[in-house]
Amino acid sequence: MGLSIHYSGTIKQVELVDALTAETKDICESFKWTFHLFDGNNTDKIKGICFSPAECEPVFLTFLPGGKMCSPINLMHPDIYEENGLDPELIYTTSTKTQFAGIDAHKAIIKLFRYLKEKYFSAFELSDEGLYWETNDEKVLQSQFDKYGFILDSFSAVLSEMKAVPGETAGSLADRIEEMFRKKSGTDEGANQ
Repeated sequence: MGLSIHYSGTIKQVELVDALTAETKDICESFKWTFHLFDGNNTDKIKGICFSPAECEPVFLTFLPGGKMCSPINLMHPDIYEENGLDPELIYTTSTKTQFAGIDAHKAIIKLFRYLKEKYFSAFELSDEGLYWETNDEKVLQSQFDKYGFILDSFSAVLSEMKAVPGETAGSLADRIEEMFRKKSGTDEGANQ
């Protein structure tokens, strides 16, 4: 839970992975972001880079031999998508939570994606829960960060008020959390039924 971006793409030519990786590495070094390089000598033959601004989940710019972007994490259990009734093509969509990294890191990642999309990708899709990708409006982004922050704070407050119930199942705990959250947020739908 937390504000995230979701992205997928295919590089114009597989030979461009090295150039994209080198350019992204330079950017990471200038921002002092941690990064890891993938040289293609791993089980899945993934090549590229992943990086992370402080307090941010990793951003994967890693590619399969055919040029499709794919996170190595998604490849760990590829059958989980179909087993749970999800589109198996979702394996090629990567998500990165930026909620705790803050607005500046979020904007920097989106700006980097805009640049890379034009230079390196034949196909690229991005969905931004901060709506900055779609609007390029910092006020909208701030509003989204505030909204997600409020939701996380409210959820945290509900959890801190809960008392343990001996022998409670995961399902009944989830139901109890949902009920408390609805009461706390004023959306108790059960009262209207």
